[in-house]
Amino acid sequence: MSVANAHPPPNVLRIINPVFRTLLKSPLSGIVPGHLVLLKFGGRRSGRDYEIVTGWHEVDGQHLVFSPARWPVNFEGGAPAEVIRGRTRRRGTGTLVRSPEEIAPKLDSAVAQAGDRNVGMKVSPGHTITPDDVRAVGRKMIVLDV
Repeated sequence: MSVANAHPPPNVLRIINPVFRTLLKSPLSGIVPGHLVLLKFGGRRSGRDYEIVTGWHEVDGQHLVFSPARWPVNFEGGAPAEVIRGRTRRRGTGTLVRSPEEIAPKLDSAVAQAGDRNVGMKVSPGHTITPDDVRAVGRKMIVLDV
């Protein structure tokens, strides 16, 4: 195993995500791990508003979110987004990137900076993330211009 998904179990997320969501909108956001933010956006078909607790990574001057979930498809072709952490709110555009060749080096840099668990993965020590690894763990990337 060079790369594997390592998200907390769904039952744990059902408990901690509402807590983090509340804390990230409050002056108490400092007690939430530093790489987590609240990403707010609208569903591209439903129009429903979403608030997702997610990791936020700065790589090569870009703000990036990596996820194996389905919700990143809402950023196909670019979509308005707001990043919230305490009193700081940044508005801009998020754009979905699906290319494993483009994602792999950015994800590898994010892991090197923040640690593999902070991107919801387990990576063998010394392993460089490849496009095949990105495919294996189903990672998508959102570039946030905020």
